[in-house]
Amino acid sequence: MSEQKKKWEDRLNPLYFPLFTAIPVEGWLTLKPSPFSDVDITLYIIGVLFLVFAGTVETNSEEGKHRALGYIYLVSALLFGSIGLFKWLT
Repeated sequence: MSEQKKKWEDRLNPLYFPLFTAIPVEGWLTLKPSPFSDVDITLYIIGVLFLVFAGTVETNSEEGKHRALGYIYLVSALLFGSIGLFKWLT
């Protein structure tokens, strides 16, 4: 029973949560051809803030894997934020 629980916990590791939630939503909003509406802007801002939060939490870890994913989250937040701002202003 404990082996099954350990495998299940490895699949639901909170470290990977932004990879399956925030990054696909931000990518979809970035590639969406229509202009941003109010809801889209709010969702975009929440996604970028979630990536910043996840990145700062993970970069404070001592493990290399956590730190690397933290930097990936921070860089993706920076890229999505700048692309979203450019798209919103043009």
